[in-house]
Amino acid sequence: TKQRVPETLSPFQLYVISFICSVTNKKPAQASITKVKQFEGSTSFVRRTQWMLEQLRQVNGIDPNRDSPEFDLLFENAFDQWVANTASEKCTFFQVLHHTCQRYLTDKKPEFINCQSKIMGGKSM
Repeated sequence: TKQRVPETLSPFQLYVISFICSVTNKKPAQASITKVKQFEGSTSFVRRTQWMLEQLRQVNGIDPNRDSPEFDLLFENAFDQWVANTASEKCTFFQVLHHTCQRYLTDKKPEFINCQSKIMGGKSM
């Protein structure tokens, strides 16, 4: 998924920012969401910020009545606005994120709001 990037960036500052949801192989498993960037012309990614899944408080799909690529993630100490490449990509990311939260978080699970029911397997959000 790509972050909303201001139009004032110069051509020398072009990069793509993405979220990656990952889980460690160690016991106990630790899940995290990592913001990475990839500079234009590069094949590698650079980690910018990482949050443990436990820090995720809210996933906001913005508008449950239309297929939209925009969404917001609210963490304990951060708020990020995002735009996926497509509404379908956003849907897939939400499904993976929701499943990961259900599997690895036992106490405080994030709130999924303004999400289409198809994103959560038919459940109204």
